[in-house]
Amino acid sequence: MTAQLSQPEPTVTTVTTVEVVTNRERLSGVVQSVGRRPDDIPRRWWESALVFGLFLVAYAWFGYWLVVDMHVVGFETLDRFNRALMIWHNDPPKLSSVGFDYPPLTILLISPLTVVPALASSLIVVPLASAVFAAFTMVTFNTMMRRAQVLAPLRVVVLVAFGLNPLVALYAASGARHFMWLTFVVAALGALFAWYVTADIRFVMIAGLAFAIAALSGYSSLLWFVVSAIMVGAILARLGADGTEIEGTTVGFAAPTVYVIALWSAFNLILVLKPFNWITASSDSASSGGLESFSAVELLEYTGRLVLYGAPIAIVVLPALVFAGIARRNGLALWLAVILFLSIIVPALSVALKITDSPMVMRNALPILLFSMIGAIWLARSAGEGATLVSALLVAGLIISIPWTFQAMKTYKYQGLESTFAAAVSTRQSQEGATTPDGSTVGYVSEQAMARWIKDNVTLNSSILTDNAQTSAVILLTGDPALFFDRVDKSDGPWLAAAKDPAAHVDYMLLSTNSSADLLSNLYEDAVDGSNAFLTEAYRTERYVLVSVPSGFRRGADSLGDQDPAALSIPGQGITTTPVEAADQ
Repeated sequence: MTAQLSQPEPTVTTVTTVEVVTNRERLSGVVQSVGRRPDDIPRRWWESALVFGLFLVAYAWFGYWLVVDMHVVGFETLDRFNRALMIWHNDPPKLSSVGFDYPPLTILLISPLTVVPALASSLIVVPLASAVFAAFTMVTFNTMMRRAQVLAPLRVVVLVAFGLNPLVALYAASGARHFMWLTFVVAALGALFAWYVTADIRFVMIAGLAFAIAALSGYSSLLWFVVSAIMVGAILARLGADGTEIEGTTVGFAAPTVYVIALWSAFNLILVLKPFNWITASSDSASSGGLESFSAVELLEYTGRLVLYGAPIAIVVLPALVFAGIARRNGLALWLAVILFLSIIVPALSVALKITDSPMVMRNALPILLFSMIGAIWLARSAGEGATLVSALLVAGLIISIPWTFQAMKTYKYQGLESTFAAAVSTRQSQEGATTPDGSTVGYVSEQAMARWIKDNVTLNSSILTDNAQTSAVILLTGDPALFFDRVDKSDGPWLAAAKDPAAHVDYMLLSTNSSADLLSNLYEDAVDGSNAFLTEAYRTERYVLVSVPSGFRRGADSLGDQDPAALSIPGQGITTTPVEAADQ
């Protein structure tokens, strides 16, 4: 039987033809401009620098008068500056002083202003913290108006009229943090404005970076980030872009903000085991109770008042944007209307959802005003030959609103420093000791007096135990946070241990007399009212008391009767003295 061998099959060679697609062909179906710079307005760095410099100087000068001479400044602002000062000059210097009460960049961005302690303690640099960002906002508005073909004289008048708005002037000159995040949100929307005009995809990426900075400067900006991301995708879809282009552009826009939020959440997870602690521990989040309740009618009423008194131009700009968006199929106009409408209703929604500690306050009108400006500039751009008329109407609205808003600041129920600001401008008199509508006292003379005594009499580092969350203004005004043993130094655990056995750690305790939130004052209520025979008063002001801690003192010892107050050594003195004699010294 003969074996039959199988014959090998013939080898078949498949030739694959690779089609090389040029970059031009690859981008032929892309609706945006990629890899080339489209026609745009010429760059005028000198004009932007001029606008920035003029408004920076104007707001810094006005802010010096407001903060240093008139004493109109918020304690939140002083607290942030104290934290920034601790980054450089605590013992040891502590980056952890940033904490989680505020968005981190509201402290980190102003930290360069506190490198020189004398400048920080004099409060000279406080207005710069807001003036820089307000000036940058003016640059963004000027660039947007250039793209809208608004004539130079009208641009000047619009910027001046907007800059003189009392609400803008207050928050641009007082060192408040609100212009920080608003500046970057406006810059992001300005970049999307440029993208819509030029189709240059680079502007989308710039907007994404601006929102990333805004997110860590003010958590409210995340709402406008989400809306803008949806807007970018929707506009591209309407222009006929394919799915790949829409996905790539939207991801590129969103990636920086998503990354920084994920990173900040990771830090919170590592440090406090709570990834979303940055939300729940924020000073903007709602407290556990005690907020005034609002009915639906009241929320509607105060929403109308915010718009009417704080941003009256929105009453005209919003319907005009809706009309332009629907009647003229103007996509960006319709989306700007959505953003403006949301800025109007968000204050009421935050109250209804109980996610705010500052219900319906007047500063909520500031975003409405800024978004109205952006909408009005786009209406000027969309008007073509009618841009001059639209710009003139904007100027008229801004000028009329100056006295209107100023008068409302005196009487509006829910506010911060607006009424004291109006009083300072009207009377040219210091507002030290004035009371705001919510019952807060304005001024810092009490803090200055305590800080001056400490600088003159205390030299040893970490010799004053205090709750820095409540005495931050005093610490800032000394210019030397190293003198204090506070909650930032070694975290809350060691600080609480020192609070229960102060003599083993410090010579003095600084207590606030009018704050139930002061942990140290709660432990030593009898020292606050002067009834503790062992803790003698070294110095007292209206809002603070500094008590001497004798060696051997322990919390609660006076109730146990195991110490003789007549034989306790007073810090800084080599003699023993009775409490009465110690008080005299």
